[in-house]
Amino acid sequence: MDPSLLKPITQVALVAIVLRLGWLVHQRSGASKAIHGGALSRLANFLSGLCFVAILPTVCLSVLVLHPDAVSFAGVTWHPLLFTVLSLGLGSFVFALLHAVFERAPLQRAQQAAAAAEARGWTEEDAKTSGL
Repeated sequence: MDPSLLKPITQVALVAIVLRLGWLVHQRSGASKAIHGGALSRLANFLSGLCFVAILPTVCLSVLVLHPDAVSFAGVTWHPLLFTVLSLGLGSFVFALLHAVFERAPLQRAQQAAAAAEARGWTEEDAKTSGL
């Protein structure tokens, strides 16, 4: 294999791994607790999980394969991996916060509707349609 192709192939593999892991986290999150906030809430939930799960594969592949060079910033030598990890962590937090903002009102409405249905009790219509 040509050594010049190693970095692009690794980056494509990293994107594929992160997208798959992010999708799995999003599916599990939606299965364990329903999302009521619509498309924007689902998108924010997906992006939050994606940023969170991207940290470990990015660190592993960067250290093992990509070996990024150090960057001089503000008179200090920094490793670009530090910036990447911090930005992914901050991105995960921001998207989780956006998800909470989009989800708050619809979740409260769904909880109120469930509480009202439970307070109403078992009706004759429920008995007829229950199949018992």
